[in-house]
Amino acid sequence: MSNNDRSCFMAAWYQPWLSIALVLFLGTGCTRLLQSKPLQDINLKFTVEKQLPGVYTLAGNTNLPEKSQVMVAAIRYLYPASQASKNFNPGPTYTILAYQPAEVSGGRWQTNLNLWETARDGRFQEAWQLDQAKLKLSLNPAGEVVFLATLAPVDGSDQLQQLENQLAKQKIQLSRKLVHGTADGQQYIQVTQTMAIDLPTGGTTAPAIRPQDINGGWGNRFLIPPEPQNPIKLERPKERRTNAPATAEEFLK
Repeated sequence: MSNNDRSCFMAAWYQPWLSIALVLFLGTGCTRLLQSKPLQDINLKFTVEKQLPGVYTLAGNTNLPEKSQVMVAAIRYLYPASQASKNFNPGPTYTILAYQPAEVSGGRWQTNLNLWETARDGRFQEAWQLDQAKLKLSLNPAGEVVFLATLAPVDGSDQLQQLENQLAKQKIQLSRKLVHGTADGQQYIQVTQTMAIDLPTGGTTAPAIRPQDINGGWGNRFLIPPEPQNPIKLERPKERRTNAPATAEEFLK
């Protein structure tokens, strides 16, 4: 075999392998280019600003889909003060001061929370203080209030997976640091922020007593309300208006 024939044979033998290698190289390069842009983490950070005594505005910029529902709440931790309470439950508990849903619009959500309520005597108090004497609880409140922004499951435990798929289309991923789980296995996304807030002070005019404030919320159900007077005046007919047979008393008349 001449040198020219050998060169043609080697070129013909290497050509398909070079084509395959080139395709694999280009394909790998394209894959790296497509995967070079990392997914952005979900943004659920928010700010808390005091507007009025007891009223706080929570607002945040987010990359969540439009009309996503964010549940906002404020809680205060309570610690047992008496030894009897510590023996019954030594760990802290918490009270929900206020909660409100917020809807994402234009990459932003905002809502207001009123942490104060008005007692029967007109004093401003938090929700747990209203029933503290009735329940005979001795509690020491924490000096801080924890604000929560939660993206909770709405229509089942697979809602979080659906959200992940929807965010992935927008190049957004869920940070596992923000994912929490409930006792029954449901997952939700939550961001917290703590602020030092004193207990309510001052007061206002005592509110009127409502039916739900009486008899454990049932009101005075034992009282029968009077029936309204008939607006139509009925007149007794002067003559008998019936085709029934006359009675014996009518014959005697």
